[in-house]
Amino acid sequence: MKKKEVKSFMQRLIGPKTRKWIRILHRDLGFAMVGLSLVYGLSGILLNRLDKGDPSYRIRQHAAVLEKGLTPDEFKDAWLLDSDRPVLNSIGEMGGTYRLLLQGGVGEYDLATGAVHYETSKRKPFAYWVNRLHYNRVGGWKLMADFFGGALIFLAVSGLFMVKGKHGIGGRGKWYFIIGLLIPIVYILLGG
Repeated sequence: MKKKEVKSFMQRLIGPKTRKWIRILHRDLGFAMVGLSLVYGLSGILLNRLDKGDPSYRIRQHAAVLEKGLTPDEFKDAWLLDSDRPVLNSIGEMGGTYRLLLQGGVGEYDLATGAVHYETSKRKPFAYWVNRLHYNRVGGWKLMADFFGGALIFLAVSGLFMVKGKHGIGGRGKWYFIIGLLIPIVYILLGG
């Protein structure tokens, strides 16, 4: 197809009335999707940093030294002497160490050295809830997530036809469109 034929085809495919309705729907749906876009965008940024730990929690490392070779009951009594420590829920014995289940954490007591290492976690409320929405772990959210996905598809496709002429999809817009398609394809081909 020659350039004039492509332009003519695009004008016939999307006439003035259709373009008007595409603009109206694109605009109004775009406004409605701002909140959801913020949730998914911010949580996506947070989730890209999972290599540094779960962004939904603040993890703190702690250490203490107690007497060596304590029995589970003696350990419980020694643990309670420091009121700043989290509640000890249970102790499990495993080959020379005690596995500790704490309220808001886990830990380990080495019978041979008396060293106690434990970590506690505290939820970061905002990060926690946006990540739960992103992972679709909130009851009834699946329908909203599917609607958002469909809306993004509509916004992407309708955006192709909002501008006409040399700046639209029939003109230089097609090159940006091709670049946008090539970016994920190149990452896939390079083994990203």
